[in-house]
Amino acid sequence: MSAPTPVLEVRGVSKSFGAVRALDNASLQVFPGQIVALIGDNGAGKSTLINCMTGVFPPDSGEILFDGQPVHLHSPQDARNLGIETV
Repeated sequence: MSAPTPVLEVRGVSKSFGAVRALDNASLQVFPGQIVALIGDNGAGKSTLINCMTGVFPPDSGEILFDGQPVHLHSPQDARNLGIETV
């Protein structure tokens, strides 16, 4: 039996704002039916990760996959069209 494919996957995503490295090589897998909560200290990169996953910020490096296929999200509308949204 093959392993299930994540519906959403982040691989090695990094994001900087000027000299500030807000996200450094972050990876995450979300499988169908799974509910995910991100917790961490202030400044840990939670919001930056979500913003990269929802098309608000383009990642500087790494990739985002939807149903196993790489996607390039240029806006929140691109993410919304795939069904990627946050609450």
